[in-house]
Amino acid sequence: MKIRHLISLLIIPIVLSSCGMNSIEGMKNNIDEKSNEITDLKNYFNEIIPENYIVRIQYNSSSNVDLFVYAPTQDSTEREKLFGQWDVDLDDYKETPQTEYEKKYHGKTKSLELVKNKLNWTSETFSKLYEKLEKANCIGICNRKPIEVEYGFSGMALLSFLVFDENLTVEQQEEYSDDCTSMFYKDNIVLNYGSGATGSLCTPEFKRKQ
Repeated sequence: MKIRHLISLLIIPIVLSSCGMNSIEGMKNNIDEKSNEITDLKNYFNEIIPENYIVRIQYNSSSNVDLFVYAPTQDSTEREKLFGQWDVDLDDYKETPQTEYEKKYHGKTKSLELVKNKLNWTSETFSKLYEKLEKANCIGICNRKPIEVEYGFSGMALLSFLVFDENLTVEQQEEYSDDCTSMFYKDNIVLNYGSGATGSLCTPEFKRKQ
């Protein structure tokens, strides 16, 4: 028991030191180095999303995801949460009975098979998307307009970037630079900083020099 306790004490600092290794500078470098892969990822994701659906997916591993799907209602201009689950095991997902609270806040269904049918996704779709994210050195993506690609975590904060279809105008560059959580980077790219449960809501790296 003492040996196990000693091993735990040795492992914990290593795990903690490995957290938060991503940085805004690293995200910039990755955008520059993986430009073609990011474009390929964006195009593929747009291809596999049905019209009027919004999907946000983040991979914890090749077979485990956080998945949120918003489907169109009778009024196609509106959407409702169809599915919202953290820690979805793609290889062995077990659907459990849905509570009224979950229906209200987590989506209309907990059926992964129903969601796959609605999206027309297969296991191969999930695998191919994971491969494209891996090639782009990113962990997640969402097809809101503009599309958002999740780069990784810096501590509790999520670092991501928006990819517009066209290069931003000077006015748009100003609009998407708020000295806090977003900053125009270059061309059609805007960087995002999503603070976690703790810490500053803003990052000083997005503060523009006067």
